[in-house]
Amino acid sequence: MTTPKARQTRGELLEAARRIILRLGIERLSMDRVAEESGMSKGAVTYHFKTKRMLLAALLEEYAEHLEARLRESEALFSGAPEATFFPGYVEWFRAFERDHAGWAQIGIALLNQNFHDPELLEPVRRWYARTAERMRRMPESKRTAALLAFMALEGLFYTTKFGLNPLDGEEKRRIFGEIAAAFPGIRRDEGEEKGAS
Repeated sequence: MTTPKARQTRGELLEAARRIILRLGIERLSMDRVAEESGMSKGAVTYHFKTKRMLLAALLEEYAEHLEARLRESEALFSGAPEATFFPGYVEWFRAFERDHAGWAQIGIALLNQNFHDPELLEPVRRWYARTAERMRRMPESKRTAALLAFMALEGLFYTTKFGLNPLDGEEKRRIFGEIAAAFPGIRRDEGEEKGAS
């Protein structure tokens, strides 16, 4: 069983690793750099993460936890059953992400690219997506396909935004959110969204 101090130290090491990824890129992440960035000894780093792969695995686990926490925080802004809060929360999460993602876009891209080197590392993120898709599959059959389509459309917005490739302007996004709102009532509308919704 880990102590609160050990959890805190581990968290500080992961935070240091994220800073390195943001500043230098994941290819420059090393145990020595994490020690230097955190102000701790290399022994402290290797006590918590025996190898760089274990450090990457912990970063990916933390990323999956971040995804779940952000979705739950966004859903908590709405009331109702989980099937009623999911899409309003997801849209709110995307809007907040566009305003300020606090570096998580770059962290996510860097970590998800590990799929090309070591696909097994992405298992925590795969599990998060599987659980999230399962929520859609539990929706009434009349809503299920629309839910999966809306979920993938929102994920497409997240990913094209993360990579700086999102070709949609604000009006087009408002229309998409309007369509999702029509299919899944409860989504807050931004100012001017009503005129953009079809």
